[in-house]
Amino acid sequence: NLLRASHERDSLIRLFEKQYPEYYLIKYNTRVAELNDIPKLTGSGGNYLSYIVSDTMLYIFVANRKYQEIISVSTGPEFFDNIKAYRALLLAPSRSANAREQFEEFQKLGIWLYKILLEPARKYIISDNLLISPDNILSYLPFETLITEHYQGSGILYRELRYLMYDLRISYTYSLTFMSESQSKLFRPGNKLIAFAPVYPGTINIDSLNHIRQNGGRILTDLPFARQEAEYVASLTRGRLYINNGALESVFKAESGNYDIIHLAMHTVLNDRSPMHSSMVFYPERDGKEDGFLNTWEVYGIPLRAKMVVLSSCNTGTGLLNSGEGVLSLARGFIYSGSQSVVMSLWEIEDKSGTEIIKNFYHNLRKGKSKTDALQKARIKYLKKASQIGSHPSFWAALVVYGDNSPLWYHKRVLISAAVILLLAAVPGWFYFRRSR
Repeated sequence: NLLRASHERDSLIRLFEKQYPEYYLIKYNTRVAELNDIPKLTGSGGNYLSYIVSDTMLYIFVANRKYQEIISVSTGPEFFDNIKAYRALLLAPSRSANAREQFEEFQKLGIWLYKILLEPARKYIISDNLLISPDNILSYLPFETLITEHYQGSGILYRELRYLMYDLRISYTYSLTFMSESQSKLFRPGNKLIAFAPVYPGTINIDSLNHIRQNGGRILTDLPFARQEAEYVASLTRGRLYINNGALESVFKAESGNYDIIHLAMHTVLNDRSPMHSSMVFYPERDGKEDGFLNTWEVYGIPLRAKMVVLSSCNTGTGLLNSGEGVLSLARGFIYSGSQSVVMSLWEIEDKSGTEIIKNFYHNLRKGKSKTDALQKARIKYLKKASQIGSHPSFWAALVVYGDNSPLWYHKRVLISAAVILLLAAVPGWFYFRRSR
């Protein structure tokens, strides 16, 4: 019986490999990226940090064109407790009498985590471009918010803290092998954009739609700034916009595979007990076979050829945490289905501040900046004008870049220089061709 079952299983795996190659790559492919692949994926001046978390140890693998090092850091039970406490402080600024206490605790934990997670590797980092592969509970942490030195002032000023984002431009990946597979796919030239921003008439009770979150139901309200954001992005890039009751799930499924950039400004509903049933909420009205909720399991089946998917939504990067698997989330589904990169949120985005940062992010992309450079500059610009409460990281640090970090547009000077080089290279060939004739 055991031999028969093993034979049947092997036959089934061969069937997956032949008829469902993408599923086979996810589930059964054992090829891993090699050390020599790292500079190709990070760039010649890039750095790669991969973390492995155990109960008592933290292992940091550092790799670039100059170094390949493994760093061991002893940790205790306070490691997990401090990460959870720090994330809790990231999510909600205090407006009460204990604001000073929380501000000090935030600094203390941010510096402690920096000394554990980044400081041991800093001497091996050769540039300000950093690609991180987080593990376990670290998947919930935006490393950009770690604090490199203690603030010497007397006020409660989050904008004055020395965040790691000022020193490093950080992007993330689920694994280097996963990234190499996504980048190996062929992508067409161009930056055609499609954006979706639905209207939510009245209020939507999630419980009534059988999308119950683990900690109870929630009411979804309208997001007017998200529609303004989508309109701005579509206008800036001359993209296609589906807004209000035109932002339908059926339209997304039919059209998304034809575009290079996909922008989704909408609500997300998490199902922590069954992450594959977490969903993005399009216009909430039944549209033929579609119910307006794009589930994670549906995302895996949509063939994409996008260079970037922007999930300007709530909690798109958060799902069920399984040790060794990373965060099972909607964002991961979009990368699996064919996008080179995903810009996603690690917690709920405040509508107005999120819109401001996204607008500046695209504005910087159009100037030829890389995704992390564009996001870094958008955050810094926001912080310069933010109010005291608005400068708290919960308002500006939720968005992170997963996957490929290369620019989508190129600066005019770069294009002109490339054209001149091509022209100069073509002139000798033209003279040689004339002479040979």
